[in-house]
Amino acid sequence: MLIPLIKKDLMIVKAYSLGVVAIAAGLPLLLAWRQPQMGGMISLLMAVLISSVAFNLAISEKENQYPKATALLSSTPYTKGKVVISKYALYIIIYLVCCVVYWGEMQLVPDLKLENFAQATALVFLVQALGLGIFLPIQYKFGYEKTKFVCFLLFLSPVIIDITKRVSFPAQLVSLMQSNTIMVTAIWNGFGICVWFISFAISKKIFDKKDLI
Repeated sequence: MLIPLIKKDLMIVKAYSLGVVAIAAGLPLLLAWRQPQMGGMISLLMAVLISSVAFNLAISEKENQYPKATALLSSTPYTKGKVVISKYALYIIIYLVCCVVYWGEMQLVPDLKLENFAQATALVFLVQALGLGIFLPIQYKFGYEKTKFVCFLLFLSPVIIDITKRVSFPAQLVSLMQSNTIMVTAIWNGFGICVWFISFAISKKIFDKKDLI
C-alpha cells in the first residue's frame, strides 16, 4: 500500500527525483576533487542531507499549492497514517540510494575511501534521523510556509560532524569504538531507528488532528 504513495511523490517532482540521484553521485565526487579534506563520511552525509532537504522542499511546495489533494487522498483507503509513513519511507530510500552510489564511487576514487563503511553509514543514518526526525513533526505542525527556511538548518549538520571529529575523546572510548565496530554500528543504527519511530508517531498524531479541508 505504501508503494503507490511513494510513486506518487516521485511523480509529482520528477525533476527532483533525478536531482537526488545527481546529488548522490555528483556531490561526493565534486568534494573529492575540490575539497579533499571533506571526503569520506562528510561528503556522504552532505549528499544524504542535501538530497533529503531538496526533496522535502520540492514535495512540500507542490502539496502546499494543492492542499485539497492531500484531503482527497486521505479519504481513500490511503489513511493519514499511511500518507505520513510513506514520507518517512521516502527519506530512508534517499539514504539508501546515496549509500549505494557512494559505495560504488569509493571503489574508484581513493579520496572517498572509508575505513569502516558500515560504521560511517550508521552515523550518517543517525544524523539524518535526528535532523529530519526533529524537523518533520515541526513541519506537520506549522506547515510548509512557516518552516521552509528552518529546513536549511540541516545543512549545519556536516559542520557539526566535522567539529566533533576534531574533539579529543578519552582513549578508552576510542579503543572501544575501534575494537567493537559491529557493536558501535548496531548502537547507532538502533538509535537512528528509535528516532525515526518516535518522530513518525509524533507526526502521525499531529497530522491525524489536522483539518485538511
